[in-house]
Amino acid sequence: MEAAWSLGRWACVGDVLEERERLGAPAANYSTVKNVMANLHEKGHLRKRPAGKQNEFVPTLSRDEFARRAVGRVVDPLLRNHRHPLFAHIVDQLLDDENAIAEFEALIAERRKARVT
Repeated sequence: MEAAWSLGRWACVGDVLEERERLGAPAANYSTVKNVMANLHEKGHLRKRPAGKQNEFVPTLSRDEFARRAVGRVVDPLLRNHRHPLFAHIVDQLLDDENAIAEFEALIAERRKARVT
C-alpha cells in the first residue's frame, strides 16, 4: 500500500516493485507483489483496470482514511465493551508526555469545535 500511495497514480506490478526498491523496502519477487495486489483488490483497498497484458491498480483510500478505518476496527469494539479500561490505558500512556497530552487536548478541542459549526 505504501508504494501505491507513494506513486499516486495507476500503477502496474513492475511500477510497485520499483517504488518499493526506491522506498528501501525489503526485496520481493514479482509474483508475490502481484498476489498481494490482487488480495488488496479483493479486499477493496485497490481498484484494478486492464492495461494491455497486465493490470494497473490505484488505492481506493488515502493513507489517512485507511489508517482511520484500521484503527476503528480495533478501537470501536473496545469503546463499546471496555470503555473505561481503554480510557485508563490511554491516560496512563499519555501521563508522562506533556506534548502528547497537549496534542490529545488540542484534538478534542478541534473535534468539539467542528461539531458545533
